[in-house]
Amino acid sequence: MKVQVRNCTECRKRIHAEEQERFLRIQYSWLTDGMSTMAALSATVAIAVQAQRGRSKEYIRKLFDDMVCLYNTGSVFGKRIELVPMMKMLESEYGIDFKRINVNFDESEKEYIKNCREAMKKWKPQK
Repeated sequence: MKVQVRNCTECRKRIHAEEQERFLRIQYSWLTDGMSTMAALSATVAIAVQAQRGRSKEYIRKLFDDMVCLYNTGSVFGKRIELVPMMKMLESEYGIDFKRINVNFDESEKEYIKNCREAMKKWKPQK
């Protein structure tokens, strides 16, 4: 059976829209995974510093529970957590300089790209 195609423009537009939607879903998945990873990393660093300062296990558990609660609710004092306004408030009220934070990655750009490509091969998109 032969199918005659007269105009591929509409077909291309549909395929492009579907692929764009698929890519955005993947990108969102990476974003949420990245945010969770960064939250876990931040919690790890905060807890390690408290442990190094000799805080009790009970204190550290409560600190972690507070962090989990904060991340799960997404609000402080009934207001949505927005990074920039919260950072500005902490900078002005507590004299914190967030520019001092410098994360050193052991992974080179080349290794990162290679690892991402390998992960993308294994990743199965959700439908």
